[in-house]
Amino acid sequence: MKLIRLFSLIVLCVACKKDNQSYEELYKKADAKLVEIEKLVKTSSCNDLSSLQIDSVIGGYNGGYNSVYKYFPVSNEIKNAYNKLKSEYISLLEAARKIDERPIFDMLVESEPHFGIGCIDGSPKVLLASDFNFEQTREKLNTSIRVLETFYANPICDKPSNWYALPITKDCKLKYVLFQNDSNSESRKDFNAIYRQHKALSRRLAKLDPNYVKCENLLASHKNVRCENNKPVIEE
Repeated sequence: MKLIRLFSLIVLCVACKKDNQSYEELYKKADAKLVEIEKLVKTSSCNDLSSLQIDSVIGGYNGGYNSVYKYFPVSNEIKNAYNKLKSEYISLLEAARKIDERPIFDMLVESEPHFGIGCIDGSPKVLLASDFNFEQTREKLNTSIRVLETFYANPICDKPSNWYALPITKDCKLKYVLFQNDSNSESRKDFNAIYRQHKALSRRLAKLDPNYVKCENLLASHKNVRCENNKPVIEE
């Protein structure tokens, strides 16, 4: 009888210890789940990248400080296993944050723009600017500039307040491109995606080319837009 009571007490103590895990322990377990997810996605094949879907989760340790969004390419073959690991990860993260009384700054975290899915070292990967070498970065940066400069083929201006001038770096000089904040949410979404890619590529090139650092650090000034002959014009 004493042995049974002793065993029950040990089980109860172990359970209490498990339930009373610190947020540091829970964050570490959550990070371990992310590692499992990373290993899982590497088991997918690069044969048909177009069939993969891009999913994202908030990552990072320490309760949201320095958190970043992590992207994962998900194939149909690993979808169920991926969703299971992701659910376990989110549960651990939520449990940690429930008892973590420190401020959490996720609202200040903006996801890094991605460039679709590629194949690196034989495994699919959601490509970021950091995945590109010097030549790739410069080529993609030039392409983004051309797209931004011609995004609005025949812009019509009847209300200047609907238009903005956004800075870009071209030939190591500040240039400005038009952005229309209209009701076309898809158009805004497409433009913002390309503009954010441009900024990420510019930062990447500054890391790869010391001579480009001064270009990346050019200070932009505010530019107004006026309507002239029903066309938006950026004021000098």
